[in-house]
Amino acid sequence: MDNEKKGNRIDLLNGKIAGALFWLSLPIMGSQFANMAYNLFDTMWVGQLGNQAVTAVGAAGTFMWIGSGFAMIPQIGGQVMAGQSIGEGNMAKARSYARAAVKLMLLGMLTYGLICIAFRHPLISFYHLHDPETAAASESYLAIVSLCNVFMGLNIVMEGLLAATGDSRTSFKYNLIGTILNIVLDPVLIFGVGPFPALGVNGAAIATVFSEFVVSALFALNITRDDYLFAGFSLFGDPAGKEMLHIIKLGAPPAVFNIVYAFISMVISRIIVSFGDAAIAIQRIGGQIESLTWMTAEGFSYSMSAFISQNYGAESYGRVKKGFYTGTAMMTVFGIAVTALLVFGAAPIFSIFIKEPELIAGGATYLRIVGLSELFMSYELATTGSFNGLGQTRLPAAIGLVLTVARIPLCYILMPVMGINGVWWAMTISSILKGTLLIILFIYRLRKLQ
Repeated sequence: MDNEKKGNRIDLLNGKIAGALFWLSLPIMGSQFANMAYNLFDTMWVGQLGNQAVTAVGAAGTFMWIGSGFAMIPQIGGQVMAGQSIGEGNMAKARSYARAAVKLMLLGMLTYGLICIAFRHPLISFYHLHDPETAAASESYLAIVSLCNVFMGLNIVMEGLLAATGDSRTSFKYNLIGTILNIVLDPVLIFGVGPFPALGVNGAAIATVFSEFVVSALFALNITRDDYLFAGFSLFGDPAGKEMLHIIKLGAPPAVFNIVYAFISMVISRIIVSFGDAAIAIQRIGGQIESLTWMTAEGFSYSMSAFISQNYGAESYGRVKKGFYTGTAMMTVFGIAVTALLVFGAAPIFSIFIKEPELIAGGATYLRIVGLSELFMSYELATTGSFNGLGQTRLPAAIGLVLTVARIPLCYILMPVMGINGVWWAMTISSILKGTLLIILFIYRLRKLQ
């Protein structure tokens, strides 16, 4: 390996760029694959209870997605500013931003978790689920899983902050432990094993809460032992108001996009429900399978953001440009491979997670259509991370917001002709446009970088 390592940290400012990006992104992608593995196993176990259970978990899961959007404010703002400060050689400034990011996360995620618990009935009622038992199960799942919002938030923020230092291995190890624990607990608590009663979808929620707590405990222990970014860390010292405001300024645009994206997904889910509960089960399972792309590309986005933020802070603009083109080439290979997998292996892949023939047929069509956009989705996420590394978070968020909102009118235009497939095509067209536009704009931005 050409890049110097200090403990788990990779030197992002010196050495070969391909090596730096590869070794930084590999554990991040590993963390994303671990999360994907959990989601797939969770869907598989819950699927054994029937598509009503899948629908219940899917409806409540959207609000966890919104919570992860709020956690993106301290994650992205903290990662960018810590990375740029490290590039400048100002560790005191980097530590101040890391402390502010953790404080901001605690305030935001605690508030959001309490809101989800208190207002779970009107939140789930948004979906107008046909079956009262499904709606009740979804409310119960949301109430339990919302207990882990603070834990989930800390894990998200810590992954971003450690990546900013060039350390992605620590997060991977902790996330892997949490994933394995969750996979083991899921069938035990869902179906009941030994002294444990069968808890159904509530068992899946409890497994998630406990696993996220264990990962948070490991990250908290890491903070107390770290002598680099978290040296002298204290939650009760400097209020870090100025740093928190700066983090909000940088983190709010992508967070708003992610939250609006979740709401748009809720609206689209309501559209899908009009085709029956089975249709939303297809989207839930298909989305989990498709996460092979977006979770991996999102992980690569973190490494692009960390690499570019450090080198931008150090004013190594030539290295910033080479890093972007190298990362784009890596994403091109990945995106094409996933497209081929989803398009040509749609039915066998979908049949792993559900057994009803009509759902397999519908799910295979879903995968073939959305599979055409996987390369462009990879470009969208990797380029968004690159913009974030420069501290320019508004433009990618605005483009993503406009083209994601455009999915709704596209659905109504295409559905009269294509039925439910019109919804899948609306999602695909939007992703293709976002990826194409963002990569063109970032190349233009690089030409102006002096």
